[in-house]
Amino acid sequence: MIKEFMPFIDKERRHIIQLFEFIELRRAESYSLEEIANGLGVSLYKARLVSQNAVAFSQQLLETTIILKNNQLFAYNVTNSVVTQVINTQAYNSVFFKIFLHVNLNIYNQSDQEFQKSIGISSASYFRIKKNLKTEIGLEKIKQIEKSEIFICYYINAVLVYFSYFEFSPENFTQRDDFIKVKQTLNYVMLLWHINPTRSQQKQFRYFALVNLLRTKNHAILTNSDNVYLVTLTPQDEVRLFIKHLMNKWHILKGDAEVLTRYYLTFLIMTYSLPSKHLNFIEEYDDIQHITEQQIQYVIKMLLDKKIINITISELQDKLLIANAKILNPLFKTHLFNFSDKKNYTLKPMRLPANEMINELTTSVSNASKFTYNTTEINEINKIYALVVLPKILMLNPDLKIHMVVDFAAGNLLNDYISEIFNALGSLNVQIDKNITEDTDIYLTDTFSPNLGVHQIIWENIPTETEWRTFYNFIFNLRKKKITDSQIDLNPFKG
Repeated sequence: MIKEFMPFIDKERRHIIQLFEFIELRRAESYSLEEIANGLGVSLYKARLVSQNAVAFSQQLLETTIILKNNQLFAYNVTNSVVTQVINTQAYNSVFFKIFLHVNLNIYNQSDQEFQKSIGISSASYFRIKKNLKTEIGLEKIKQIEKSEIFICYYINAVLVYFSYFEFSPENFTQRDDFIKVKQTLNYVMLLWHINPTRSQQKQFRYFALVNLLRTKNHAILTNSDNVYLVTLTPQDEVRLFIKHLMNKWHILKGDAEVLTRYYLTFLIMTYSLPSKHLNFIEEYDDIQHITEQQIQYVIKMLLDKKIINITISELQDKLLIANAKILNPLFKTHLFNFSDKKNYTLKPMRLPANEMINELTTSVSNASKFTYNTTEINEINKIYALVVLPKILMLNPDLKIHMVVDFAAGNLLNDYISEIFNALGSLNVQIDKNITEDTDIYLTDTFSPNLGVHQIIWENIPTETEWRTFYNFIFNLRKKKITDSQIDLNPFKG
């Protein structure tokens, strides 16, 4: 679990999550209470209590069995997706998370007294937990978030998406009239702007729109000071049509509809979701296009000089346009407070010429930008360009296929990066499909879907070397099983 989301979990529930993570990591047949106590850093008494709680909770998990017998814990089928389901469920039932939702969204329109009564805590406990929650999130982070309503919405959205909150909500909650209107607006903008989102992107869009709707209902609105973080519109027909839709559907003034349109576009660009052909919706497009043209000439020349691969220029240009639109976005400088992983990513086998190319792209965009980037932001830019460059260096060598759908909420740039890495490593025998079908073996994503009947693997961040190795071993074993089950004659010698 990403540690920055830990504050939203009640402390007792954190131990249950940690135990499931410990089991999933070790993958042993059984665990002594001493092993559990050492792994979780708790006493033997606490290890037994947590194990008992895990056994009770496992009754909710259809395919997972956990048994405590003779001071040994036996666990069966505790997978990556099961751990994510455990995290989401523990969050949904945590008092800390409920208070966070009440304070920031007040979904059920309750007073503090009504809310305290509904979850069974005193007023003193409510204010104590609220204070502790702020401390755990970090007072410095809260101070930055509260600078703008945009930051608040982005942070709330990140938390709710991570825990798949609306997937666990009662059906009558998501069927409210205003929620249905949100869905209609999202469908309209996707049709109008030719956005073909994946399942995870649809979830991201829906959460973004619902968070903003709920904030508006609580009289938290965008102000003039927020405008500096939004892209600027151009008078394209598709932009005017969406503004008109917002005015008619939501009965708002033209000025408010224009601000909302800028906000939607900013969000779509930050999640790599706006097609490159529609980047001319924003005034910043000329700058984006200019730096992209310079970069693509450099990349093409370098790759050709190294005789690495044949290049599809249009595809490379589209990806650089989308990447640069995010990097040069006015919100990029303030978006990084949501990132939890500050590690510097490099792929050792690709160190040269990939790092040389990535560093050059980062330098060029930094020189062209009106912003000055700090070390954390430079590292993030390096990671973005790595998603574009590394697949162009790897060689494609497909073999036997395992069907996999790659679907990250961050958008097509990350989806394509993961997909092309798999395609390039031919020994993995992976075929990347767009949609889930009856042939799908693996659904690789960063957001768990509880109702999806396919094996899910959750990567919360750009995968580490260890995660790549673990996944490679999983694919290898799955391939062996497929070959065995198929009874294909693999012997090249006849007679």
